[in-house]
Amino acid sequence: MTLFLKESTDCYRLVPIKSLDNQSHFHPKTYEFQLHDPKGISYGKRLWFHLRPGISLLIEDYKLQENLVVETSPSQACTCLELGFSLFGHACGTNIYSGQNFISLDLETDANQVNTKEWLAQERILKLDIHIEYSLFENLVLSPNDKLLDNFQNIIDKTNIDVNYFQIGRTTPQMQSILQQILNCPYQGLTRQLYFEAKVLELIALRLEDLQDTKPFNSTTNLKPEQIDSIYQARDIVISSFSNPPSLLTLARQVSLNDCTLKKGFQQVFGTTVFGYLHDYRMERAKELLLEANAVSQVARTVGYASRSAFVRAFSKKFGSNPSVYSRKNSV
Repeated sequence: MTLFLKESTDCYRLVPIKSLDNQSHFHPKTYEFQLHDPKGISYGKRLWFHLRPGISLLIEDYKLQENLVVETSPSQACTCLELGFSLFGHACGTNIYSGQNFISLDLETDANQVNTKEWLAQERILKLDIHIEYSLFENLVLSPNDKLLDNFQNIIDKTNIDVNYFQIGRTTPQMQSILQQILNCPYQGLTRQLYFEAKVLELIALRLEDLQDTKPFNSTTNLKPEQIDSIYQARDIVISSFSNPPSLLTLARQVSLNDCTLKKGFQQVFGTTVFGYLHDYRMERAKELLLEANAVSQVARTVGYASRSAFVRAFSKKFGSNPSVYSRKNSV
């Protein structure tokens, strides 16, 4: 049996950028579509947040025992920039896996076109998409005195655009941290809207910076598809147990790889070692906790350091600031 979920056309209706001239006419909206399974064995939802004119946020979260087809129908023709972050699972017919993200610029959105996306039955699917109207993106990233980073110039310079743009990248530990903040947002109402908007803009900034600093994801790797899946699974295990991670050998066994394949494959997929990724994730998590005014000793224990002094050295080396000083300067 295949499950179906159809959403209303209003979800894709980005309020035009001209509405920024009169904010009183814009009201943030949230659309929620729950998955209905007659058997009661699959469940999940799609959540749309229209944050401000020209920006929306989509969260898809499913646990599927059967395949799911989602039908969408854009209700307006517009040029839209999309940033998609896959945390778990991947859609049928795509090459975006958990731990990856993409930037896409669709120049020819057809208001009358009905699109479908199929998710194959799998334990967990979690994906976050940002949609931003092209003209708003231009206004956000360009000023008369700034030059856009070279690797993204072909998106913003309309005179050079004659085809749609699509690029896959890795989701860094810093991006992962912000994604978790969005998913675990403790606020409601206007506070949540402002919080989401700030985090969305932060993700856009990090993704553009990463596009400038690193090479695109290497789709020509000699790893087999099942090995790539295992490497993403290993990354997920590392994140979920970041305060007390398994040894490399144990981790390799948990994902059915030998330790040599895991080490080399992880480097190919994420551009760093397993424990280099773990270290960066721990440091980003530590920053979050320090901003919440937690004591340095408590933060050190939470992110997996038995020694406060070892944590202070690691944090200072990573960010160029003592954690106590960072907390005093930045916490609210």
